[in-house]
Amino acid sequence: MAVGLRVSVVGSKALLRQLKRTNPAINRRIVTESLVEIALKVQTNAANLQITGGGRGKGKGLSALPNKLTSRTGTLRRSIAVDRKPLPRAIEVGTDLVYGPIHEFGLGNFPERPFMGPALDAISPQFGAVVIKRWKREARL
Repeated sequence: MAVGLRVSVVGSKALLRQLKRTNPAINRRIVTESLVEIALKVQTNAANLQITGGGRGKGKGLSALPNKLTSRTGTLRRSIAVDRKPLPRAIEVGTDLVYGPIHEFGLGNFPERPFMGPALDAISPQFGAVVIKRWKREARL
């Protein structure tokens, strides 16, 4: 399971002209480095903030947090990884555990307890800043 994300450059005509003048290899590097940074932030958020510790137990777990995913063993948390193979155009963050999508989307009697979608939502406001920071560093602004 991976989180999908499409990034488009939208901005003033001056910005777009400047990007066109920049060496395409540099632009690719900026995008690649930005995607990796963002993916690592999503991975960290999903593993450390979206999945809570405690598992089942009195006053903990499913009864206390009906829409929050809890962890007893940490296997799901540790399985969340960044796959860089689709680079430079894409990057994937997710888990290869068969029960990851069941928690994310629900199935039968198992309710949705999303952890990847909320992680992406939490990090998405940072996307622009990550790209701009790298572009400014490259341009030495």
